[in-house]
Amino acid sequence: MGQHATVKTYRSLQGELANAATRGELFLQYQPIVDMSEKIIGMEALMRWDSAEYGQIPPAQFIPLAEQSGAILYMGDWALDEGCQQLQQWSRIPMAAEWTLSVNVSAHQFNTAHFVDYVVHAVQRYGIAPGRLILEVTENVFLNSTSSRQQDGFRRIREAGVGIAIDDFGTGFSSMCYLRDLSVSRIKIDRTFIENVTENKKDQGIVVAIVMLAHALGLDVVAEGVETAEQLKFLKTVGCSAFQGFLFGRPSDVSEFLCSEFL
Repeated sequence: MGQHATVKTYRSLQGELANAATRGELFLQYQPIVDMSEKIIGMEALMRWDSAEYGQIPPAQFIPLAEQSGAILYMGDWALDEGCQQLQQWSRIPMAAEWTLSVNVSAHQFNTAHFVDYVVHAVQRYGIAPGRLILEVTENVFLNSTSSRQQDGFRRIREAGVGIAIDDFGTGFSSMCYLRDLSVSRIKIDRTFIENVTENKKDQGIVVAIVMLAHALGLDVVAEGVETAEQLKFLKTVGCSAFQGFLFGRPSDVSEFLCSEFL
């Protein structure tokens, strides 16, 4: 009986996702990215779902559902559009005008035929300044990046002034070819390497290697999941220059960070 109820709820959630955006149930929260002086230099947009029937559903639950059902395509387009609108608003606020905004993009979304055009048109429609919008993708996006269509897509995205960040770096596809051959602009060190970095020698070695690799290739590097002053101190010592995590703020409405930035 319990299993039947779980399956029923699963299917119901999938059905609810199909119209979540049109019902106004999706929203974005923002988590700051800071520099060496701990000043905000950008935000990551994180999708949230407040279902009228089920309440707030954790991303770890609804994102896999969206991937499986195909709803991630329209949800991803919605998030990109919302993010570009936010960047447009920030451009009118002097202290936020230079912030970047990172928007997560799934492999399924990235590989659709319309995606590159959608990104380029969104940048043009909202007048996004070059370098302000960053697409965060995981390494599995690059599994089929040898095709001429994919490589042309990366080129067009970069020509539109949009950055590409590798999220959760070091946990997925291990080939370095995409860093050499494709227009990646940022590496994000996965939080699993940061959690015990002050005690674990292997994690320390991995973080140092990633930072050195990023510097050698001229890429920005951001450490994710920074929660303690000790972690931050180590990361600064080894040359990491940007940081994200609960130490600097939990995901929330962007107005909270704007208020704190101006006080």
